[in-house]
Amino acid sequence: MKALRFKSLALVLIGTLALVVGLWEISGGGGVNPAVPIAEERASEIAAATASVYVSLRVINAALSAAQEIEVGGSIGVQASAQPFRVLEPVDDTVERVSHVIFAIAAGAALMLVGLGPVASLGLVLLGIGSLGLAFADVSGSSKIQRSSLRAARLGLAFGLALPLVFAGGSWLGERMTQPQWDSAISQLDAVAAEARVLIGEGDEVEIEVEEEAGGLFSWVGDGVSAAGDAMDAVARYRDAVRLFMNEADVLFSSSLTIIGLFVLRMVVLPALLLWGLMALVRRSIA
Repeated sequence: MKALRFKSLALVLIGTLALVVGLWEISGGGGVNPAVPIAEERASEIAAATASVYVSLRVINAALSAAQEIEVGGSIGVQASAQPFRVLEPVDDTVERVSHVIFAIAAGAALMLVGLGPVASLGLVLLGIGSLGLAFADVSGSSKIQRSSLRAARLGLAFGLALPLVFAGGSWLGERMTQPQWDSAISQLDAVAAEARVLIGEGDEVEIEVEEEAGGLFSWVGDGVSAAGDAMDAVARYRDAVRLFMNEADVLFSSSLTIIGLFVLRMVVLPALLLWGLMALVRRSIA
């Protein structure tokens, strides 16, 4: 009898505390649930990392798009032009698709950042209601109230405490386990992005044209050589860039996929496994 009273009193205290904290969080008080700030800090770090990767990919994408617009032409009697750097289009398309995936991951991290607090608050309210219901069921002996209250308490525990804790713990664990792979992939991506930043301001159309003008032979030769020389320098820079991007295409692709995989592992896979294991333990402990 004393044990039953102690259990009911403990449930009442837990339920009241969880309910008060949850309602305080919902009303805009905030800062009471200790699990939320830790998870929000991890979500903020992930959002910042994804934003940095996204910017690097968009810089590469911009450089590749600019290179494809380069026109090399000539007109001595007949005018013609070509875009020899269109060979970069498959690499450009791949980088653009990868950047879309990274953007989606960044949006997911931002959603976790702004959504963890409200979800945890609602979870604490549910935990409080479930705990008070369990205390009432122990006193009244109602099995129906006990089953319903137990479900509410489990869900409240999952969303109010377990979710932010396992997200923070899973992302931290994933970071510690995969830091060498992360550093390698980021260094490879940064190396390609650095080359792209060199060319990002060189995206104007380049045309090599030699035209016959009625200004005298020496004027025609001097102007033609000067224009052709400047244009050939620009084209040479882009030719070197094309060679670099084509040679590094597989490295760029593999490093981008590695970064995506690491983000998914840290944000989804490990937290989901930890949450599943924790809730399985709770189900066995709270019968």
